[in-house]
Amino acid sequence: ANLDRFHFQPQKVDDNFSEKVYDLYMDRIDGNRRWLTQRDVDRLGKFEMKLDDAADAGTYEFFDMSLTLVESGLNKTERYFKEILARPFDFSIDETIDLSDEKKSFAKDDAELKENWRKYLKRETLTRLVDDLESQEEGKDEDLKGKTFAELEKKAREEVLDVFEKWYTRMRKLK
Repeated sequence: ANLDRFHFQPQKVDDNFSEKVYDLYMDRIDGNRRWLTQRDVDRLGKFEMKLDDAADAGTYEFFDMSLTLVESGLNKTERYFKEILARPFDFSIDETIDLSDEKKSFAKDDAELKENWRKYLKRETLTRLVDDLESQEEGKDEDLKGKTFAELEKKAREEVLDVFEKWYTRMRKLK
């Protein structure tokens, strides 16, 4: 009985296996829905039930296409975050952001992807800004003393920009 419990049983390489590999792979390359659009996912989706056949044939079209699409997504979203963080945010607008990555759908197009990034970056900036405003109010940080809201907002945006520039540099090294 113990042998059965610990015995390795290889998976059958079939359409069911393909679907599992596809889902896991898509989650790994863009589980946070930050780089790919639904159009990209649709292009990759045609391979969902064919990965077993591709493995048997030794072809890598799916993986090559996925890497090309992720690289393209990285390039455009890098432009997005630099452009978005170059200007102050308007915090008087009442808006929401969906942070439940695993339940969120892919952006339908580049415009929606960019808007998702704008909201995400605004939230990241606001989080830092609130921390600085609280520290300033409590007199915890001498460097914040006497700074205006606009100066603190700019500081927060610059910090977020720095974080994302470093993050993208690390991601590109992962190739």
